[in-house]
Amino acid sequence: MRIKRLLFFGTFVLLVVCMGLYLLLDKTLGQDRRKVQGKEEGETYLRLSDRFRPRKNATRSTSRLSNAPFSSLIEQRDLVLDKCTAPQEVPAVDIQMSDVYDSITFDNPNGGVWKQGWPIVYSGRSFAPEHKLRVFVVPHSHNDPGWLKTFESYYETRTRSILNNMVLKLEENRSMKFIWAEISFFALWWSESSEATKNKVKDFLKRGQLEIVTGGWVMTDEANSHYYSIIEQLTHGHQWLLENLDYRPRHSWSIDPFGLSPTLPMILKNSGFETLTVQRTHYSVKKHLAKRKQLEFRWRQLWDGTGYSDLLTHMMPFYSYDVPHTCGPDPKVCCQFDFKRLPNVSGYGFTCPWKKPPIAITDRNVKAKADLLIDQYKKKAQLYSTNVLLVPLGDDFRYDQLSEWDAQYHNYQKIFDFVNSHSSYHVHASFGTLSDYFAALDEAKPAKYFPTLSGDFFTYADRDDHYWSGYFTSRPFYKRMDRVLMSSLRSAEVLLSLAMRRERKVEAWPVLLGNLTEARASHSLFQHHDGVTGTAKDHVVMDYANKMLKALRLCQHIIQQAARVLLLDEVDLTQAGDESFFAVEDDDRLMTHSPHTLLTFPSGIQERHVVFVNTLTFTRKEIVNLRVENHLVQVKDRNGNIVPHQISPVCSLAEQESLCYQLSFEIEIGPMSLVTYVVEPSKVDNKSLANVRLFEALWEYKYNDWPARKVETQPRDFSLENDYMTATFDKTGFLKAVTLKTEDNLVTVPIRIAFMKYSTRKSGDKSGAYLFLPDGPAQPIIIENPRVSVIEGRFKSQVIVYFQNVIHVTTVHTVKGREGKCIEIHNLVDISQVQSNFELAMRISTQIENENVFYTDLNGLQIIRRKRLSKIPLQANYYPMPSAAYIEDGSMRMTIISGQPLGVASLNPGQIEIMQDRRLFQDDNRGLEQGVMDNRPTLAVFKLFLEPREPLCPTHDSPWGSLSGLVHSSIEAFGSPLGHLLWNGDPRAGPPPAMHYGSPLPLHLSLVVAHPLPNQATGVVFRSAALNKCFSPRFYSTEGSLNMTAALGVKSDENVFESTHTFNQLGPAVSTITSLPICDNSLSSYFLSGT
Repeated sequence: MRIKRLLFFGTFVLLVVCMGLYLLLDKTLGQDRRKVQGKEEGETYLRLSDRFRPRKNATRSTSRLSNAPFSSLIEQRDLVLDKCTAPQEVPAVDIQMSDVYDSITFDNPNGGVWKQGWPIVYSGRSFAPEHKLRVFVVPHSHNDPGWLKTFESYYETRTRSILNNMVLKLEENRSMKFIWAEISFFALWWSESSEATKNKVKDFLKRGQLEIVTGGWVMTDEANSHYYSIIEQLTHGHQWLLENLDYRPRHSWSIDPFGLSPTLPMILKNSGFETLTVQRTHYSVKKHLAKRKQLEFRWRQLWDGTGYSDLLTHMMPFYSYDVPHTCGPDPKVCCQFDFKRLPNVSGYGFTCPWKKPPIAITDRNVKAKADLLIDQYKKKAQLYSTNVLLVPLGDDFRYDQLSEWDAQYHNYQKIFDFVNSHSSYHVHASFGTLSDYFAALDEAKPAKYFPTLSGDFFTYADRDDHYWSGYFTSRPFYKRMDRVLMSSLRSAEVLLSLAMRRERKVEAWPVLLGNLTEARASHSLFQHHDGVTGTAKDHVVMDYANKMLKALRLCQHIIQQAARVLLLDEVDLTQAGDESFFAVEDDDRLMTHSPHTLLTFPSGIQERHVVFVNTLTFTRKEIVNLRVENHLVQVKDRNGNIVPHQISPVCSLAEQESLCYQLSFEIEIGPMSLVTYVVEPSKVDNKSLANVRLFEALWEYKYNDWPARKVETQPRDFSLENDYMTATFDKTGFLKAVTLKTEDNLVTVPIRIAFMKYSTRKSGDKSGAYLFLPDGPAQPIIIENPRVSVIEGRFKSQVIVYFQNVIHVTTVHTVKGREGKCIEIHNLVDISQVQSNFELAMRISTQIENENVFYTDLNGLQIIRRKRLSKIPLQANYYPMPSAAYIEDGSMRMTIISGQPLGVASLNPGQIEIMQDRRLFQDDNRGLEQGVMDNRPTLAVFKLFLEPREPLCPTHDSPWGSLSGLVHSSIEAFGSPLGHLLWNGDPRAGPPPAMHYGSPLPLHLSLVVAHPLPNQATGVVFRSAALNKCFSPRFYSTEGSLNMTAALGVKSDENVFESTHTFNQLGPAVSTITSLPICDNSLSSYFLSGT
C-alpha cells in the first residue's frame, strides 16, 4: 500500500513538472508557435499564415539555403503553418464597415477643441504606478516622391539633407530614433553615400535607432493602384533592402493615402509584416471607433471566417499626421510642442495658426509644459484600449535642418527626463520606433485580444462634406498609361523569366535585367499616392509620364529580345541585348499620336511574319487587329493554311495622316505560348471587306476609296447580332437594348447609355484634383447631329458615334467564345477646349432591380459590396473602380470591366455611372495650388456583360462578391492583351511557327508575377480567385490545384520554396511534381532557384 502511494505521488509530481514545462514552453513560444486548428465548416486547405514572422526572443537561424541564390541573405526559418477554410459568405467579425456606415449618422457636430470628436475627460485613477502610461514618440519625415516638385527635385532640395542629418544626429544622440518609409529616395541617397555612412546606417538598424517601415519603393495609393503594381513596388523596395542592408521590414506605415483598401493588409500579411499603421479615414469613422476604443483592430479579409488573414492595425484618431494633430485632441496645445516652429529654428514664417507658438523648454517652465503635454497624452490614451500610446512626431519633409533635429530632440528629452523622474505622473515617455511601440503593445495586450474588422475605408472625407472622390478619375490619360505600362512590364518579366530559365548563358541577360529594373522603378514610382491619383503639379505629371514612356520602350525591347530566345530552336548565346529583332505593336492603346507600326510590303517583300504572345495561363481564342497599308492581303497560320480575315477602312480613332486599314482575324493560342502567322499580298476578297453604313452624307469623303459603303439618308433604329445576342441601337448610334439568346428562350434587357456632365459649386469650396464637390445631380448632354458610322464585318461590327468632346465606339464580336459574349465600349474623350468646370460621366441604365446595392472591385483583386446611402451626399456615393463594377437582382447581372481606374457610382436603381474625365479651373485647397486643366485626348476602354442568373441558384447577403468565370477571364485578358511582334528580319528566314512553355491551369488560377531575381532565380506569385457559379456556369472553375511543372515547365530536380510575396524570405521546400493546394481568394508565392 505504501509503495502504491509512493508511485501515485511520484506520478503526480511528474505530471506537475511536465505540465509546468509545457506551460513554460508555451509562454516562451507565444503566439508564434505552430498552431493546429480544428476543421472548420467547409473544405479546409493547408495555408501559410504567420509563416514569415520570426519567433520572439529567438536568434536568427544559422541554417541557410545551401543551393539557393542569396544564400548569404535569404534564410529558411521555422515558419508557422495554419489551415484556412474556404471563403465564407458571411463570416463573423466584431466590426463590419458596411454595418458601421449604416449606423453612423454623419451629423458632424462641433466637438470643441477636437472639432470632429468630443470633449475627452479622464479619471486620475486611470493611471497608477502599476499601470503607467507608456508613451512612444516616433520621429518621422513623410517624403512624397513627386507632388509639388519632381522626385529628383525633392531629393535635391529636401530629402538628401534629411537623410544626411539623420546620420549625424542618430550618431550624436543614441536615445533619438527615426523611421523611414520611401525606398525610392533612400536608394538614391545610398548610391551617393560613403562606405563609412553606410556602415553607420547598418549600425542604427541593428541597435533599433532607425527602422525601415513598409519598405516599398513608395507609399502606394490604395484606390487606383492594381494589386500587381502594389506587389511590384513593394518587391522592388524589399529586394533593394535585402541586397544592400540584409533587412526585412516588419511594420507598415501608410499615413497619407486618401482612403484605405483591405488589399494592402492582405499583401502585407504574406510579405512578412506584423502590423500596419494608418491615418486617412473618414472623420466620422474615426469618431465611431474611438468611442468604442476600437482604433486598434485585427484587419480581416471579407471572406475570412477563421482569422488567418488578420493583420494588427493602428489607426490615428485625429485630422492629420502632423504634430498639431498627433499628441492629443487639442491642436493649439500640440502645436506648442512642435519645436521646429521655434523662431530660432524655422524663422518667423512657420508658426502655429492658433496664435500660441512653442517655447523652448527650460528648468523653469518644464513642469508647466510637461503638465500640458501629459494631459494631451492621457486624453489621447482614452481612445485606445491599453496604456501604451503611439505619438508620431513629424510631417512632410521634416528634419531637413540640423536645427530641427536639435530642437525636437533636446526639448522633448527635457520633458521626458522630467516626467520619467516624477512618479506622480504615472507616465514613462521616450523616443521610439514602430517596433518599440508594438512590442510594448503586445506585452500589454496580445493581438488576439483586439477586435476583428473587415471592409474598407472609402470614400474618405477629412472635414464637412469634402469627400475625396475626385482623384478616382483625375488625369485619366495617365491612369490609362499606368495600366498599359503594367501589362507591358508583366509581359517583359514573364518572357524574360522564361527565356533565362531556358538558357542561362546568353550575353544579353545583364543588359536586359538592368533595363527591367529601370522600367520597374518608373512604374513603381507612379504608384505613389500623388502619382497614379492624378494629384501632382502639371510638370510633375509630365515627369512621371516621360519616365513611364521610357519604361514602355524598355519593356518592348525586353519583350522582343526574350521572344527571339524563346522562338529559336538553338539559342544564340552571342545575342548582346541591343538588337532589334521585332517591332512591338501597341494596338493604339494610348492614343499618344506617336507613329504606329504599319505592315508594308516594299519591293521584293512578299510576306510579313507576326508573332503573337500569350503570357496568361489559359488558352485564348481572340480577334487580333493589325494595321496594314493595303487592303489586298491574306493571312496564313503556322501550317500554311489560309485564315479567314476582315478588312476595315477604320484604322484608328485618331485622325489618319496616311493610308491605313485594319486587318482582323481570329487566332487560338495556348498558355505561355508564342505563335507565328504570315500576312501576304493577295487578290480582292469581297467577303473580307467590312460594309460601311453612314448616317451623314457629308461624312462619305472619308471612305471614298472603299467599295463597300452606303449612305442612309433617313437613319432609323438598327441591330448588330451574333450567336449569343442582338444589340439594338437607336438612330443616334447609342445602345438601347440587348436580347440574349439563352438555351431556353430570348431575354431582352433594356439598356441605355447616356453621357452626363457635372459642374461644381458656385461658391465656397469647389471641386479640384482631390475633391468632387458637384453643384447638384448630373445633367444630360444633349447630343445634336451626331455623326454615325456602322461598320459590319465577318468578325466584328462597330458603331462609331462622333459628338461634342467624345468619339463613342460600341463593338460586337461575331465569334464563338468569350469575346462574343460581351459588348466592347471605347470612348475617346477630349475636353481640353472646354472653358468651364466640367466633369464627364457615362451612365448605363437598365431595369435591374438592385435597389441601393452595387459591387465594385478593390485593386483588381477582390469585390466588395457597396450601398448607396441617402444620408450622405452624392460625392460620398462615388467609389474607386480599378477594374470592375456590377449590379444584379434575382434574374440578371450587369458587369462592366474597365481598362483603367476611374470613379464609379450607382446613384439610382438599375444604373452604373462611370466618370470619364474632369476639367477644373481652381484648386480645392488641399495643397496642390492649381486646378486640373492639362486634359488631352484620352481613350477609355470597357467591356459590358449581361449574365442571366442560373435557376434556383441561391443568393447571399454577403459583404463581398465574386465574378463569373467569363468575366474573370475577360479581365485577365483585358489586362494582359496578346503581344504583337512584327518580324524585322529576312522574311525568308522568319521565326519558328510556335513555341509553348506551359500547360493550361484551371481558370480560377493565374500567374500574377514572374520576377527575375539575381543568379537567374525567379520569384512567382499565383492567384486563386473565387468564381461565382450562378452566372455563366460553363466558365466556372474551382477544382484543381497548382502544378509547377505544368504551369512553368519547372524541372523535377529544381529547388522550389514557398516564399513571401516579395521573395525576401523563404519557407519550406515544395514538390515540383505534385499539385499544391491553394485557397480561393488568395495569393501564393514561390521562389524558383533555377538550379
